[in-house]
Amino acid sequence: MLASESSAAPASTVDELHRDKSKLHDEIQEKETLLEELQKKVNEAGNKAKELKISFENLCESAKSEIDALAEAELELMMIEKDLQEAEAESHRKASIICPESEIQALGGCKESDPEQLSAQLSRLKQRLERESQRFPESIDDLRMLCEKKERKISRKQQTYKAFQEKLEACEKALELRWSKFQRNATLLKRQLTWQFNGHLKKKGISGQIKVSYEEQTLSVEVKMPQDASSSSVRDTRGLSGGERSFSTLCFALALHEMTEAPFRAMDEFDVFMDAVSRKISLDAIVDFALTHGSQWIFITPHDISMVKHDERIKKQQMAAPRG
Repeated sequence: MLASESSAAPASTVDELHRDKSKLHDEIQEKETLLEELQKKVNEAGNKAKELKISFENLCESAKSEIDALAEAELELMMIEKDLQEAEAESHRKASIICPESEIQALGGCKESDPEQLSAQLSRLKQRLERESQRFPESIDDLRMLCEKKERKISRKQQTYKAFQEKLEACEKALELRWSKFQRNATLLKRQLTWQFNGHLKKKGISGQIKVSYEEQTLSVEVKMPQDASSSSVRDTRGLSGGERSFSTLCFALALHEMTEAPFRAMDEFDVFMDAVSRKISLDAIVDFALTHGSQWIFITPHDISMVKHDERIKKQQMAAPRG
């Protein structure tokens, strides 16, 4: 049974090969037939191309004369156009001499090209000229000169306005800069005033604060006495004793003096209601201030100021009040 199967398999394979060979042979014959037909079409197309080439050469020879005539006509047309442009430019130049284009544009322009329309427009312009001549007896030249004069005046005014505008902008920038500096300096000055005020108060163990409001235009003074156990500040100087109020006022005045410059300074009855210790501290503070800033002081007081400390830079001259 195995032998029969093996013999059957080669027989079927040979038959298939014969069939494939026959099929390939048929396909080769079809391809050769198709190739012969294509070759025939190629030969026909080549012959037709040769015929077309001969026809094209004949056509070029026949059209050469016509092309030469066309080129000559085109050259003649270009010469004519050039002559027309030169004639138009010359006409435009002569017309501009007689009536400048700017005047025509000022009168509304001249867009129409028809002679009748131009004639009608010319008539309207003449009528308008007559009406304007009745309104303005001056000549065209006089009016033109007046117009130029007005234009020059307007130009000068514009230049002046521009210069003022630039100055105004510069002033606005300077004002903004000064305002920013003022705000910065105002904050620094308020701090400096409080710091200097405290510097004088601490000579008696007192502390205080100065509050300045530029918006409300107010100034308030707060003083805290060393014996105040409640840690609350006195905001109304009427709550202080006479001596404390006089000393606090002196410290405030000295803080203001440090922020100003003057060769002469005077104080009137600054030590009223002060005891001897406060008066001595106050006089020493004023003398130190005078020596530091190099200024001269005038004291008007009913009390004795012989207790002022001695210094080689201090020159005193005491005058007694006249007695009635």
